[in-house]
Amino acid sequence: MAFAGNVDELALLQTVRLKGAVTPAVLATQLGVGEASAHAALTALVDLGRATADDAGSVTLTAAGIAELDDQLDAERVSIDEFLFAEVVERFEPLDAEFADANGDAAALADLDRRAADVFDDVSAYVPRLARYQELLADTVADPGAYAVVWSELRQEILSAAGR
Repeated sequence: MAFAGNVDELALLQTVRLKGAVTPAVLATQLGVGEASAHAALTALVDLGRATADDAGSVTLTAAGIAELDDQLDAERVSIDEFLFAEVVERFEPLDAEFADANGDAAALADLDRRAADVFDDVSAYVPRLARYQELLADTVADPGAYAVVWSELRQEILSAAGR
C-alpha cells in the first residue's frame, strides 16, 4: 500500500523494525527510493504516532507502529499460498545453511548468490515487496559483512512470511 513519499507502508514499517532505527538515507537505500521520499515517509510515520525520532534523525517504531506492522504482516500472510510457499522455504533452508558455512568468503557468497537466484525469484513472486532484496544482495556481494546483513534480513522476512 502506497504511503507518504510513495513508499510501501509495510516495507517501511518492516525496515524500521528489522534495522531497529533508520535515517532517511538508510531507508532510501533499503527501499530503493529517493531520500526525499524516505524522509516524507518517516515524517508521516512519526506524525501518525507509529514511530519516534531522536535528535540525530533516527526513527524507531512505537508500540502502535509495531501493532500496525503485525496487522499488515498477518494480512500479507493470508494472501500467500502457504503450501506452495512452504516448498520455497524448503529450497531456501539448505542455501541458508551454506550461507552460515561460508564464513564471509566472498567467492563462496558470490557462488551462493548465483545459485539462490531462482529461490529468491520465487520468494519475490509470492511476496513482491521482497524483490528489492535481490538488488541489495547483488549490490553487497563483494562486501561479506554487508551481504550478511542483507541475507539475515531476507531470512527473517522469508520465515516471517511463512509464519515462523
